[in-house]
Amino acid sequence: MQVNSFLLIAQLVNLFLLLIIILWPILSIIALFGLRQRSLAETPRALWAITIVFAPILGVVAFWIVQPQERRIG
Repeated sequence: MQVNSFLLIAQLVNLFLLLIIILWPILSIIALFGLRQRSLAETPRALWAITIVFAPILGVVAFWIVQPQERRIG
């Protein structure tokens, strides 16, 4: 019985890792296109791009939660 539960857990872990490997590039590309459409200065845009690319899931989720916008004075 323990062998079957171990195999099930191993299969679930492999499925989870496969989903992350497939979803991370897709979500990153979508977030980078969203970043491209925003009117931001060069420095914040570059920092967001670095965050999205080098912080795999966390960068994409942070970008969607924060929804960066250019600050308007006045």
